[in-house]
Amino acid sequence: MTQRLLTVCTGNICRSPVAEAAFRQALPGVIVRSAGLHALVGHDIDRDSASAARAHGIEIQPHRAQQFSDELGRDADVIFVMENHHRSEMMSRWPHLIGKTFLLGHFEQGKEIPDPYKRGQAMHLQMAELVLESVRQWAEQLENLK
Repeated sequence: MTQRLLTVCTGNICRSPVAEAAFRQALPGVIVRSAGLHALVGHDIDRDSASAARAHGIEIQPHRAQQFSDELGRDADVIFVMENHHRSEMMSRWPHLIGKTFLLGHFEQGKEIPDPYKRGQAMHLQMAELVLESVRQWAEQLENLK
C-alpha cells in the first residue's frame, strides 16, 4: 500500500509544494513531502504559487524548501516529478529510484507541468490547475490500489 509520497520539482517553492498540499487534501492519512532537485533551501512557497493554489481550493501550510536526497527518495513509496528533465536527472543521479519515479502528468499523456517561477500570476494559476488535475488522477489510481 502506498503510504509515503514525495513530490519533486526544481526549487521546491512552486510546483512541488502545491502538489504536496493537493495530495494531502486528496489522500488524508498519506504522508506527503516535497523537495527540489536544486532547492532554494529554507524558502517558503512562492507567494504567487500559494495564491494560485488557494484560488483552486488547495490549502497551503507553512513550507520550508528542502533539497532532494537519496534518503528522501528511499523513504518514499512513489516519487512524482513535474517535467521529463526531472526524471532524466533522477535516472542519472539516483538510478535505483527510477522504478518508483513518475511524471505527475503520467495519466494525462505524459503531461509536463511548466515552471511558473517569476513568470506572472497567470502562469502560477495555470500551474495550480494542472497540478490539481494530475493529483486527482493519481489519487484515484492510488485509492484503487487499497
